[in-house]
Amino acid sequence: MPRSEIDIMAARERIVRFIKDRAERAHVDGAVLGLSGGIDSAVTAYLTVEALGNKRVTCLIMPDKRVTPEVDIEDASSIAEELCADTKVVDIAPIHRAFLKGLQRDRLAEGNLRARIRMSLLYYHANLSNKIVVGTGDRSEALVGYFTKYGDGGVDILPIGDLYKTEVRKLGEILGISRRVISKRSSPRLWPGQTAEGELGMSYNIIDGVLRLHVDQKKGVEETAAKLRMKPDVVKALVDRYERSSHKRRAPEVCRVH
Repeated sequence: MPRSEIDIMAARERIVRFIKDRAERAHVDGAVLGLSGGIDSAVTAYLTVEALGNKRVTCLIMPDKRVTPEVDIEDASSIAEELCADTKVVDIAPIHRAFLKGLQRDRLAEGNLRARIRMSLLYYHANLSNKIVVGTGDRSEALVGYFTKYGDGGVDILPIGDLYKTEVRKLGEILGISRRVISKRSSPRLWPGQTAEGELGMSYNIIDGVLRLHVDQKKGVEETAAKLRMKPDVVKALVDRYERSSHKRRAPEVCRVH
C-alpha cells in the first residue's frame, strides 16, 4: 500500500496493540513518556493510555522555562489532565545550569544537553516504577536525523516512529486533539525561537512528499523533483540530510574480532 494511502484507523489499532505487546514482553508495570505540548507527544500519550490505561502511564512535562514557551506547558498540562494520567512537571533549567558550570558555551551542544537531560529523567522515573520509556519521535524526524542521539532518540519503543508528521497530524484529528496542538509548529525547544521547519528549510508537507518518493518508493532525485514540481537541488539537499544522518538510525557499531 502506498504511504500516501495509509489507513490511519488501522495504524491506530496496530500501534495500540504494539504498545500493549511490548509492555507485556518487558514484564513492566507501565510506561513513562515526555509530554511537550506538541502533536507527536500528544498522539503518543493518547495511544499509550488507550493501550495501558491511565493508571499505568506517567507523563513528564520537562520545560526549561528560559526557552520553553508558556503555551507549550499549558498544552502539555491540558493533555495530561484530559488523560487523567500521573503527571510530573520538572523544570530542567537548574539541572542544565549545573551541567554547564565550567564548560565552554555552545548553542547546539547546550541544546542537545537539554534533550539528554530529559532522557535521563525519563529513565530515572522509569526505573523508580518499573516502566518502559515510550518515545514520541515520528518517521519524518527519524529519516532526516532531526533528533538528538541519546536524547529524544534514547527510548525503549517508538510507537509512531513509522508515521510521517502529516500522518501523525491526521491521527491527532481522529483522536480529538485540540486544533491548537495539531497546527502548532513543531520544535524540540532546545533554544529560543527554534522550529523544525525553520531549521530544515521547508514544510513537513514537502519533506514527507520527498521522503515518500525517495525512501519508500526508491525514486531518484530528478524523478522525485519532477513528480513534486520542485527544484532538484532542493530535493537533493533533503536527500543528503537523510544519507548523512544514517548513523543516528543505527545501533552503535561493534568492532568484530572473532
